[in-house]
Amino acid sequence: MLELVGEVPDLAGVRRWTGEVLADLTEDEIADAKLVASELVTNAYQHGQHPLQLRLRRTRALIRVEVTDLSPRLPVVGRSSAWVARGRGMVLVDRLCRRWGAVRHAVGKTVWAVLARQPGRTTTMSTG
Repeated sequence: MLELVGEVPDLAGVRRWTGEVLADLTEDEIADAKLVASELVTNAYQHGQHPLQLRLRRTRALIRVEVTDLSPRLPVVGRSSAWVARGRGMVLVDRLCRRWGAVRHAVGKTVWAVLARQPGRTTTMSTG
């Protein structure tokens, strides 16, 4: 688990940590996971409340990215437009992932997204 602190997200740190945790996967799997982690963290910073936590889980078939924050507000998929500089994060997550969702807690929520692993890879369950 990666604890995220500060007023500005350390997206380079998020991507670096994601790459380290998933280092034995393919370049494409790592790149997709880094993108999803970055987008979920960015969304949580823009619309959530501190503190934040990032978790990665995986099986032979899936990579699950989870971001927890203290806000009860659930994410929504906005409209993507070439004319708008913001609002594409959850659109990317929605298109790249098999599925995504959010779970409310007594305080806050966890937003999760699931990526499909490439066939033929064998990895045991791991958490970061």
